[in-house]
Amino acid sequence: MRDAMPRLTGTPGVYLRNAWYVAGWADGLAEKPQAKVFLEEPVALFRDAAGVAHAIGGRCPHRFAPLGAGEVIDGALQCPYHGLRFGSDGRCVFNPHPGGQVPQASVRVYPLVERHALLWIWMGDPARADAATIPDFAWLADPRWEVVRGATCAEGHYELYSDNILDLSHANFVHPALVASAFTEGARKFWQDGETVHAHYAQPDDYLSVGISAILGVTGRKQAFDGHVIWHAPATLSFDFRTGEPGTPYDQLSNMPSLHAFTPETADTTHYLWATGRDFAVGDAEFSQTMRGALEYAFEHEDMPLIRDAHRLMAGQDFWELRPLVLDGDGGGIRARRQLRKMISAEMISAEQGTPA
Repeated sequence: MRDAMPRLTGTPGVYLRNAWYVAGWADGLAEKPQAKVFLEEPVALFRDAAGVAHAIGGRCPHRFAPLGAGEVIDGALQCPYHGLRFGSDGRCVFNPHPGGQVPQASVRVYPLVERHALLWIWMGDPARADAATIPDFAWLADPRWEVVRGATCAEGHYELYSDNILDLSHANFVHPALVASAFTEGARKFWQDGETVHAHYAQPDDYLSVGISAILGVTGRKQAFDGHVIWHAPATLSFDFRTGEPGTPYDQLSNMPSLHAFTPETADTTHYLWATGRDFAVGDAEFSQTMRGALEYAFEHEDMPLIRDAHRLMAGQDFWELRPLVLDGDGGGIRARRQLRKMISAEMISAEQGTPA
């Protein structure tokens, strides 16, 4: 992860704000606060004296230092520059300087929910933050599943990363160790259910990749394969990866569910959290280490450099203005982009009219 704060232009881009974004792994926020940027807004994450996680504006109103780089004292977040402290309600609660008068100053408060081993942040109107709409990733915190995971900050627009997961045909050319022909030669189907977009891939009788076959112990044997990607606006995706002997009923296939969460930091950078679970070899640390290494390499050393370079070559131009060529495998990504644009437009119109979207 990058140590320095990203450079902000002061003219933030357009984002869907009334939505839940993944702010980080819950256990990654311990006693030490965190200075983050989400949707080009500085945010400070910290836990109070009771261990409850909070998110407040990350720029101190005094001399604009990053509050998340400070420390928690008596349940309040202390600025690392001059020692002013701010509570979970965003108000300044302590002034260490002569006279001690507490300034009538405050920073914004963001709804933050700890669920499914993740921290979820709401960047829009707090009154509209409904925790019931957080996508279900309960398997991340279920001991029946063995989970490997990672987090990084990636260069590139967050929608390019969503495209990458929704169009799995790229894997045949980018991840030779992890997939085989199923993504390009198997049956593919794309559809939309309300605001949710689906991409489904299936191959009932074919060889898996060398790497996956070795992991599953099926080298040299054809397998049934089923992959289902679900996109939740703005950019949180699940991937249900199932395999088994040809003819095995769907609910009896081995399952490796995945999370891919993309939260925009700036127009050029993206917070990327990923995780993959399994319902076999539970408790096998060596297996987990091998699996994590392979996935981390695929995501961070194969996907990310290509998406980074694509983003650079776009040179700040809008995706649609570049008149992208659309292939059959783009059915999921195109639907997600159109749905997100529709939701952002509705939100902007609502804000202009002063009415709920």
